[in-house]
Amino acid sequence: MRKLLFILIVAFQLVGCISTKGQKLKVQDMSGVYERQESSEKLELKSDGAYILWNAEISFTPVIEQCDYASKGKWSGIADNVIEITSEDYYTEQKGFEYEIEKENKFSQDSLYIQVVFPTDFHPVKLGFTFNHNNSKSITTDKTDIVLPKSKHLWDRRTATNQISFSLNADVSGTELYRSRILFKIFEESIDTEKFNFLTISLPNFDRCFFEFEPYNQELIYIKGKNQILWQGEIWKK
Repeated sequence: MRKLLFILIVAFQLVGCISTKGQKLKVQDMSGVYERQESSEKLELKSDGAYILWNAEISFTPVIEQCDYASKGKWSGIADNVIEITSEDYYTEQKGFEYEIEKENKFSQDSLYIQVVFPTDFHPVKLGFTFNHNNSKSITTDKTDIVLPKSKHLWDRRTATNQISFSLNADVSGTELYRSRILFKIFEESIDTEKFNFLTISLPNFDRCFFEFEPYNQELIYIKGKNQILWQGEIWKK
């Protein structure tokens, strides 16, 4: 009985090793460039485990400025017919969230002035400010030059320091370019609004490429054959 049990265990281990080797071989074979059907959009799976999702070529006029790729990161095989991709960590590595604040004191002391500067004219987002974690004192606007009465949005004037949160909301009606991310949280800072009532916020890297980047976290892609994958409900062919 023990001898039979030992033989069965060894057999299962051998089958497991063969299966694992088979999976690795299949995944390795999947590297290459895949093109979405009826589109020039391409997904490149590199042999070193990196991926790049290349944007489709623009076929209409006038031609608009476009990033070469929509996403990049790492890919790996998690089963004999499934690939997983995870994009770069945009919240810690990407420059689009970087900002600079210039603090000044000018104009009427009854108001808080905020100016937001983007690197180009492209910024299809709403600007959101929340003061002292109080949603009733928050504002959402598409203007980049803002004037706010301190008495309405801030603490009592005798309390100079205010907590200011700034975010960008891409949930804008009519915006078709944006697909994945909705809210970009830029910063939360304590600012003496009596000493500094004019804030210039610069976002030097919040450009079109950052805005349109597609983040993926353990996104699954299914292998349909040696030269085909199924992703986002469509066939991509090598």
